[in-house]
Amino acid sequence: MTVPLNFNRRVLGEMPVVLTRDDRFIVESAGFRALIDPLLTPEAQEELRLKLEGVDSFAPEEINETGIKLDYDPDQLAVLVLRIDPTKRSVESLFQGGRPEAPGSAPEDFSAYLNTNLAVSRRQSTGDISSPSVFFNGAMRYKSLVFEADVQGREDFFSGDYEIERRYARFVFDQPEDYRRWYLGDLNVETRGRQGFVEMGGVGVTRQRQRFDSYRNNVLAGGRQLVLQESSTVRVLRNGVFVREFQLDPGQYDVSNLPLDTGSNDIQLEIQNESGRRETIAYSAYLDSIELEPGDYEYGAYLGVTNAGSFGSPDYSDGDLAFSGFWRKAFVNRPAVGLGLQASDTVQNVAGQTQFILRNGARLQLDASASHADGGAGYAYAVSVDHFVDMGGTYDSWTVVADYTSEDYATLGNESGINPASWVFTGGYSHQFSENWTATMSASYRLGRGDADDSYALSAVSSYRFTPQWSLQVGAEWIDYGANFGTRGAGGAGVTLALVWQPRYDRRAEARYSSARNNGSLRFQQSTENRVGSFGYSVASTYDDGPGTVSGQLDYVANRFDASLMHTTFGRSFSNITDEQVTSLRVGTSISTAGGKVAVGRNIYDSFAILYPHETLRDKPVIVGESFERGNYTSRSGALGPAVANSLSSYVDQSVRYDVLNVPPGYDIGEGVRRVRPTYKSGYAIQVGSDAFVSALGRLVGNAGKPAALISGRVRPVDDPAAEPELFFTNSVGRFAIQKLVPGKTYRVELFTSPGAGFEFTVPADNEGLLDLKTVAVPVDITDQ
Repeated sequence: MTVPLNFNRRVLGEMPVVLTRDDRFIVESAGFRALIDPLLTPEAQEELRLKLEGVDSFAPEEINETGIKLDYDPDQLAVLVLRIDPTKRSVESLFQGGRPEAPGSAPEDFSAYLNTNLAVSRRQSTGDISSPSVFFNGAMRYKSLVFEADVQGREDFFSGDYEIERRYARFVFDQPEDYRRWYLGDLNVETRGRQGFVEMGGVGVTRQRQRFDSYRNNVLAGGRQLVLQESSTVRVLRNGVFVREFQLDPGQYDVSNLPLDTGSNDIQLEIQNESGRRETIAYSAYLDSIELEPGDYEYGAYLGVTNAGSFGSPDYSDGDLAFSGFWRKAFVNRPAVGLGLQASDTVQNVAGQTQFILRNGARLQLDASASHADGGAGYAYAVSVDHFVDMGGTYDSWTVVADYTSEDYATLGNESGINPASWVFTGGYSHQFSENWTATMSASYRLGRGDADDSYALSAVSSYRFTPQWSLQVGAEWIDYGANFGTRGAGGAGVTLALVWQPRYDRRAEARYSSARNNGSLRFQQSTENRVGSFGYSVASTYDDGPGTVSGQLDYVANRFDASLMHTTFGRSFSNITDEQVTSLRVGTSISTAGGKVAVGRNIYDSFAILYPHETLRDKPVIVGESFERGNYTSRSGALGPAVANSLSSYVDQSVRYDVLNVPPGYDIGEGVRRVRPTYKSGYAIQVGSDAFVSALGRLVGNAGKPAALISGRVRPVDDPAAEPELFFTNSVGRFAIQKLVPGKTYRVELFTSPGAGFEFTVPADNEGLLDLKTVAVPVDITDQ
């Protein structure tokens, strides 16, 4: 029979064993080695291999000399690894949260989708209905190459002409094993530090590990190991704050991946051995990440022609040939560094970043840049200090930044060197008093240059959650924007108030008011869910020192589309709030293809799966969703094609859950879940059901009609004796169930009895799902044991 192999309170996997009448057990060598090898050092693995070389199965005492002791637990129906010699244990990482699971299935080689959204508005004052705006975006993927584009058509607000605009169109080539991505076409240029953003058309390459492995922990790399000679309790403290406690067996453990705070970390390991002896191990760790895992690096490089326009489709006809790139490296136990370069015929810019970890978890960051352009040479730099103090349930956090920009400093995104501010000083402080009470203070001062006025803002706000649903924010502020940003010298001192009610995750109401700005808002929102038949709605009102608005919106999620209806009124004051009213309607849908199947569904934003029924299900609808409670589902197959799972994420293992409505009794639809790992904008075609859909039920009896309890065996089709067998077993009263049977085929059940026995049965060709074999008799003496 197949049983689990357990070690240290966890299941390593399943393997075949033979149980004898005298309560001994024989272990299959290959299955055992596959499960135990990851726990052994390379030397111990080689020793075990030589011991079992040429041996298909073994008794547990035959491997005792290798330092491994096994036993069988009949209560758990499991083989237990009682002990592994500590010197032969492989190094086991703590704080790992288990081994990474096997990657989900890969997507189809070819897939594509196109989202379509249509929006139309009506202005009540004139009765005019605008020409419908249409928005198309989608992607086509072949293996690792993706072509993606976004196009929209709309009426120009000023001229009234209808224009078609391309937001972007580009090829993307992925190399996940190297965490690298290549681009050709309209580039979305990534920048770091003081670099300026600019739209470009050309080629690019980026290397960023988090893009392909977004759920990795930010942990310290290194070689610290802990060797335990006996079972022990290990308590871990970081900067004097308790982190976690482990109950560990003898062996070697890696503590280098202990989750750390950015900054200096004082680590203490308090160890209490099984014998009662106590000891303490202490060391200091230094974590400096610049948003990267220590030891990791990232880069980006883009070469192309800059966009000469500001709105509409990118226009490269009058642009400059330009380069923009960066490289950043986070070292272990040394400050991280970042370098950047931007260059064109009119502007050249170099930038650098680093940071130093101070004592007690504080960090000093330095950011500097120099430029040369037609207006002359310029420079900019920033210095910041931040500090986070973890007090075990509460915290203190503060940040201070001083930022200077010279008058002629230029980047690719600001070639003219227009810098209305010289110095900008900002600071902030936060304190958490308890889980429900926090307070924050912030200040900023901006030194204007030329005609720009100085401006400043001071604020303090405290938030308190006095019930799980209700929270209150109270604060004070003192602001002066000068004559900048069209604020007409607005500012002054005043109070801020906010009351928030959130009874559940998808429902929220809030009221806010600021006396210094003389503005406020009221809003209530019920969000939609990604399931068929979901409604959402919101009502809101704003007041901004005179002018005000009132709006309402209704959202609906259907099987093949989603829609929103919105009505907004405007006025120079609330007394004439209905002077201008606009009603808007938006409808969105998509068409997608993968694996030769085509489906219509709601908008797709990354990856998707098409789920279609096998021909044996005829017109039975397939449904897909995260949960099917109360009849909920995300999508359903029907007249417009298969069901569509429209919200899969790239490079993350996830489950696609499915079911079939009104399925015939006994029809085997499969596991009801498919583990997938999509790549960038990829697609799946998943068949639900198969020709092996019949389930057989029956009761097995031996001689004298005695129930054949707890008998195991295997099932194979008679016409294919080399097929992979399915397991067969009976319960305590002899009942059994067999799945994945094909109509019209004959099957042989071979029982693991002594002497051997079995039986055959044929599935009728017209069977729709359930086959009742009633009582099956075999010539076997059934004992009471």
